[in-house]
Amino acid sequence: MLPIELGLAFFMLGFILIFVGILLSIFTKIGSGETKVEGGGVVLVGPIPIAFGTGGKWVVIALALAIALMLLSIIFGRWLI
Repeated sequence: MLPIELGLAFFMLGFILIFVGILLSIFTKIGSGETKVEGGGVVLVGPIPIAFGTGGKWVVIALALAIALMLLSIIFGRWLI
C-alpha cells in the first residue's frame, strides 16, 4: 500500500470514528433526558482578548489558552526572523 493511500485510509477512519462518537453521544443524551451545555471562547482583537463563556471556569480556561498561544506566537515569531 502506498503511503498516500495509507494516509487517506487513516484520514477517512478518523472521520468515521468522530462521526460514530458524535452519534453515540447524541443518542445517550436523548435517552437520559438531562442535557447541560457549557462552553467559552476568546476573540483576539489585536493584543486585547475578549473572553466569553457560560461559566467562570470556561472563561479562565479560554483566557489561559489565549495567553499561551500569544506567547508561543511571540517566541516562534522571533525565532523565524
